[in-house]
Amino acid sequence: MDFFSHQDQARKRTGQLVMLFALAVITLIVLLNLLVATVLWYGDEQLIGQYQDVVNLADDPTTGMPATPTILDYVTIEQWALITLGVLIVIGVASLVKWLMLRGGGKTVAESLGGRLLNPDSKNFYEKRLLNVVEEMAIASGMPVPPVYVLADNSINAFAAGYQPSDAVIGVTKGCMEQLTRDQLQGVIAHEFSHIFNGDMRLNIRLMAILFGILFIGMIGRFLFEAALRGGRYRSSNNKNNPLPLIAIGGGLMVIGYGGVFFGNLIKSAVSRQREFLADASAVQFTRNPDSISGALKVIGYGAGSEISSPERDETSHLFFGQALPFRFGWFQTHPPIDERIQRVDKHWNGQYLAPQTRQQAEQESPQFVSADNSSTNTITGTDKLTAVAATVAAAASLTEKAPIEFQASAATENSAQELSDQALSIQALQKLTDAAHETYSARALLFLLLLAPKERLVHDQQLDQIRQNHGDDLFKTVLRLIPLSEQLDAKERLPLVEKAFPALKQLSAVQYQEFRTTIVQLAKADGEIDIFEWCLYRLVLRYLEPAFSEVKPIKAKYNKAEKLNSEIATVLSYLAHYGHDSQAAAEAAFNSAVQVAGFDSGKVMLQPHNTSLKPLNLALAKLTEAYPHVKGRFIKALAACVQADDQLRSVELDIVRTIAAILESPVPGLFDDSGTH
Repeated sequence: MDFFSHQDQARKRTGQLVMLFALAVITLIVLLNLLVATVLWYGDEQLIGQYQDVVNLADDPTTGMPATPTILDYVTIEQWALITLGVLIVIGVASLVKWLMLRGGGKTVAESLGGRLLNPDSKNFYEKRLLNVVEEMAIASGMPVPPVYVLADNSINAFAAGYQPSDAVIGVTKGCMEQLTRDQLQGVIAHEFSHIFNGDMRLNIRLMAILFGILFIGMIGRFLFEAALRGGRYRSSNNKNNPLPLIAIGGGLMVIGYGGVFFGNLIKSAVSRQREFLADASAVQFTRNPDSISGALKVIGYGAGSEISSPERDETSHLFFGQALPFRFGWFQTHPPIDERIQRVDKHWNGQYLAPQTRQQAEQESPQFVSADNSSTNTITGTDKLTAVAATVAAAASLTEKAPIEFQASAATENSAQELSDQALSIQALQKLTDAAHETYSARALLFLLLLAPKERLVHDQQLDQIRQNHGDDLFKTVLRLIPLSEQLDAKERLPLVEKAFPALKQLSAVQYQEFRTTIVQLAKADGEIDIFEWCLYRLVLRYLEPAFSEVKPIKAKYNKAEKLNSEIATVLSYLAHYGHDSQAAAEAAFNSAVQVAGFDSGKVMLQPHNTSLKPLNLALAKLTEAYPHVKGRFIKALAACVQADDQLRSVELDIVRTIAAILESPVPGLFDDSGTH
């Protein structure tokens, strides 16, 4: 699946959205002018102010106007201009206010729907299983683990929301979390991740703001209508102020404004339905299992349904995995029919739906999470923990077979007892460090730990003193307890651990985050230099945590041709080639392979000398973030070719590519398929 081209298509759909929005606004302006003219014509002698002048002119034979004015006689240029201006201001201001309210990204959307944020260290069986599925999907796709929210609905539905991967959240209903099998849940989450990769989320946020502006006319009408009714009852014995014109205007505005729902659903349908087919197909490609997504759809069809009860569902229905609204009229559906979606991914479907999974079946399927549930009488054993982490690693590896970078294997292991023992210790250490990543307090200690120099170096003790000075004895002791575990950790697991910690770290207070970030910088600079892993860790912190604690302006695309970025492309590829290879010849061969595979101009994109300073890398990446998605796609393909050139994947290469992909907000899935294309 070419995620990058679909991101470009998402940008083009924004233009279609603007056209549909303009058509809706024009229609509202015409209808509002006709409404005002109708009220003026019908009210006649009851009119006041400037509209009485129209009536007087109509009664004056010298004006040439008919003795009995028609509705159109009450439509003047001045009136038309004022109403048009008023409509544009009201819709524009309402949309702007809604957009400002949504600046918080996915978190704001999830909370507006009534979502409950799951703690990363939850012990509830279903929550633990859900968090595990989201985590493995994130690892497999090369993006950080997003926060997960649960809606109270017993129906089966889910959504992804945010402006970009750095502020994305995943939301699921209680029914989705509890009624689907693990594979089916995996298919739903993969579907939502594909919306993140395809660039749909920003479009969805814009759509919410625009639809609110259209609906706001109806909200004003409802206010006027109710106010007129209350005023009419209060003044029932006084005919000096007749409330009928206000009631008529308010009622008309309600009808016209809420008629915006018609346009709103047409707009949502126009931009949403094909995206759902695309997301279903992407989920199949991502999980390598058509039964996962089709199975979830079959459970919905069995009777679980997908309707959402939140009052915000009208504005957000286009975000969801399934149809969130109760009506079933074809034009207004934001999603294709369930049967059609099933048939697209399961060509041999026999028409039978699937019953929801029971709690007993779920526990038999995922026993590693049973002991974590507080409601269970079982106790946690070392074997359970090893089973849990082994299952996570195995599942993530199966998702990324021949695809994402981090799970490629380059050398076979010897089947010896000692190696199996070492592997068990490594898995156990990884599990304990993963547990630390899921808790806000220990997640800070984990990242500090990963920045510590080896024990034999003097700077190691200086770094520990810095931690104690900045954060106190308790956190200092937590770091000391984790040090022995880090010695069992495979180098390629370090950066994925960092990404697992982000949901917990996002729960820090603003003050705690600033203290945390300051310590990160101090630890990285303690030895007087920044190595490549320290650079990767810090850049990920900036990319995924900074937006949670301060306003970060989205980056606008400027460069639609790779030729405009030849120098920057050469700089970044040169860093990767030199860090990933021991000799100049090997680095040059890998670089040339990357240029050839991506189709860059070999006469202008040439290997640069190895540079120990990382400043040129930062400057080059800053400009590359302004490239269009299809340009980023070619560049990501070049990175893949560079690390593949010698048939060896080193941990430093995986770290660099993972970090660059994060900085560019670019997906990793499907990078290494058999065809060598996306």
